[in-house]
Amino acid sequence: MATTSLSAQASGILRDDTASAYLGSAGAGRATDTSAGAAFNNPAGLAYLQQREVQGTLLLIEDSFTFHDQGSTGTNPDYEQRRKSTDYGVGLSGGGSLFYGQPLGEDWGFGLALASPAGGATDFGDNWAGSNFIESVEVMIGVAQASLGYRINDQWSVGASLGVSYMSWELTLDPFPGAEETLTLDDTELAWALGLLYRPWQHTSLGLRYVAGVEHQLRGDTAMSTPMGPVHDQATQQFNLADLVTFSVQHQLTPALSLLADIEWAQWSDMDRSLIEHDNGPTILVPRNWQDAWSGALGVHYQVSSALTLKAGIAYDESAVSKVNHKLDPPVDRQIAYAAGLSWTLSPSTQLDLSYQYLDLGDIEVNQTIEGFDPIAGQPFSQTVSGHSEAHVHILSLGLAHHF
Repeated sequence: MATTSLSAQASGILRDDTASAYLGSAGAGRATDTSAGAAFNNPAGLAYLQQREVQGTLLLIEDSFTFHDQGSTGTNPDYEQRRKSTDYGVGLSGGGSLFYGQPLGEDWGFGLALASPAGGATDFGDNWAGSNFIESVEVMIGVAQASLGYRINDQWSVGASLGVSYMSWELTLDPFPGAEETLTLDDTELAWALGLLYRPWQHTSLGLRYVAGVEHQLRGDTAMSTPMGPVHDQATQQFNLADLVTFSVQHQLTPALSLLADIEWAQWSDMDRSLIEHDNGPTILVPRNWQDAWSGALGVHYQVSSALTLKAGIAYDESAVSKVNHKLDPPVDRQIAYAAGLSWTLSPSTQLDLSYQYLDLGDIEVNQTIEGFDPIAGQPFSQTVSGHSEAHVHILSLGLAHHF
């Protein structure tokens, strides 16, 4: 179920609201979830389940990335014949999630979650001017976890989640003219989260979620083709997923209208560099210098009838990458998400959710330089990529929830 999705998880880099029915409100209110989706959004919400429930979500994603060259240079023999400006999106991709929840007695709730909350892919092509930096990259993060919620009293509940985080990472680049290398790395690590839910009044909920950061030590095979023949090796890369703290509010203003809000903090400052270490080859060091980032979201739910509820929302994520540290990967700046959706009650036990989100990833300025050595020509080479990149993503989500 955890298939590749071009979404992003929290503040400034990656958003995780695509993994549940809260995509229609741009993620606003997700930490107040009391459905089966609470197994992912906030385990404390599972304590309010009244019956068994299954939720499934399918995603259709279309991305568009464009790089506009502004004076890139290189000493590669074929540099002038290479494409400078380029559209490098991967087009259509998909994703999905699956959640299960059930009550355990009067005060306890249990849930399972399978989701792909984050990932992305870009493909510049093998004839791009900056191929010594990157030709293509594909990242996928999948989470499988079990969650437990306990209701302390009518107002307070707590919860915890424990599971695994799987990350795969595939990178293709030209380490020197005439050569192409593909690294295929992955890793599985322990993941956990804590949740708190407070309902001070009948129509108001406040949720707090903490997701522990995961240090992925990715490892796998590398394969390089050169004029001198193929070269195979093993490599390792570390990638730190941020600690996340999410606070959500949901308030039913009238019998038909509910207001939702989110604020989230992500500790991306641990991501100070990317280091790829080959067992029998060079070490590639890319400075990152990411910074902690905040995000916020506002949403509304409007119940048109007993069967139909409309949703809308907007979210803003500040960039975890400062202007001076922008790189070709990831090609994102600040992010703005615009969302809309609807929930349709098909029967007393079945609900259909349809949501759309437009994600504006900003406009980044890039000025990267690489100095390398060409063993074929026996001389050094250099390359500088200068320009700006624009990116946006369309996400369509279809969800189905069924009570037993």
